[in-house]
Amino acid sequence: MSPLDPLRLKTKHLMELLEHTPEEDVYDEWLLKIQNLLNEREAFIAAHSNLLAGANQAIIQELVADSQKIDLKLSSETAKLGVQINQLRQTKTSRKSYIDPYEEVEGSFSPYFDSRQ
Repeated sequence: MSPLDPLRLKTKHLMELLEHTPEEDVYDEWLLKIQNLLNEREAFIAAHSNLLAGANQAIIQELVADSQKIDLKLSSETAKLGVQINQLRQTKTSRKSYIDPYEEVEGSFSPYFDSRQ
């Protein structure tokens, strides 16, 4: 058993989580699990950096390759979220303009403005 096995297990679990994007109702919990695993991996690496220096190069290369895959999956998920946020902003803007189309127009836009009001 290698001392880096906990790191490898967390990495594999993270990759398994990223394989399947859940439905909208459990999406927030899924993101929290991913964030927790990322934090645990980072803490393990910071606490056991001396193990990484003396570890087998094959294990290091495997961890680096897995980390690159995780990074790609997280980047694609971030891009999906960005698209969804932009769509929500557009929907909000179009709803707002539909509800009150004259909101941005000044109250005195008539050419026959009566100054004696």
